[in-house]
Amino acid sequence: MTNHMSKINEEISNYYKKFLDRKPDKKGLSYFLTKYQNGVSLEDIHNEIKYSEESQLLKIKKFEKKPFNLHSKKPNEIIQKTIQRINPKYHWMSINGIEIPNTRTSKAYQMWISQNIPEDLTNKTILDIGCADGFYSFLCESRNAKKTMAIDLESFDIFKTKTIPKSNPNNFEILKNLLDSKVEYKKLDVYDIQKLNQTFDYVLMYGVYYHLHDFVLALQKISDIVTDSVFLSGHILDTDEPTMYYYRNQSESNPKKKFSSVVASANCLITIAQEICKFKTAECVDIMTTDYGTVYAHNNGSTKGKIGLFKFSK
Repeated sequence: MTNHMSKINEEISNYYKKFLDRKPDKKGLSYFLTKYQNGVSLEDIHNEIKYSEESQLLKIKKFEKKPFNLHSKKPNEIIQKTIQRINPKYHWMSINGIEIPNTRTSKAYQMWISQNIPEDLTNKTILDIGCADGFYSFLCESRNAKKTMAIDLESFDIFKTKTIPKSNPNNFEILKNLLDSKVEYKKLDVYDIQKLNQTFDYVLMYGVYYHLHDFVLALQKISDIVTDSVFLSGHILDTDEPTMYYYRNQSESNPKKKFSSVVASANCLITIAQEICKFKTAECVDIMTTDYGTVYAHNNGSTKGKIGLFKFSK
């Protein structure tokens, strides 16, 4: 083996160690060396190993083991009864070691998304857009954020009615009360965030962008009120091209209600952030392959999709 190929061998071995936590097997190493000799770049080999199924499984296991627990002064009996009443259950949470079961999203997925939120948020202000039941808002509060504001399109009147209203699908106020949280909630559309009349160090936008009819306009408005970084996650197109796909969808609760949404490639989101919204840096921090139903026309029948995790900084 030539000196050059020895270096390529070493580089591929490093990818195995970094992403698969093992040495390359003989068959796998031969496969990638042959691909390189046939003109495939090291970058492409790097990405193939990084986003392989084996790598994804290891990633899930790592984030499943990550410790995270919210604290409440309420007795465990009250916590347990409150959790049992919550329906539907959206985000996984552990409160005093008591977990919310059968949630729509998993602990591993939420911990994966949270990886680009700083561990110490002392003196930082946070805006959580599309907060649902508030997991990421409460996480930021637990990391000592100076102020956390959460916005969504739901109305909460639990303290007025002293009941759990059926119109409250994300249970934000129920959990806020359970946690004695100081997170502030406002019913607000992302296109109206200038009405807050304030800026934020960090803006979270998880699982939101592809529901918007005008993501570019939304990101422009966010750019005006963020002073440091936007953390964004969502479904992405599996292509290197800077492509955005517009599609028509319908409401699950009201099939007659139609609305338009978008889904874009990672390069498209990065281009929008830098070229249109004037963020100095924009990067795709990580990509996860996930299972989901055939809900988008661009899937072509596939039940596998990719979710991108992004950071846009001023």
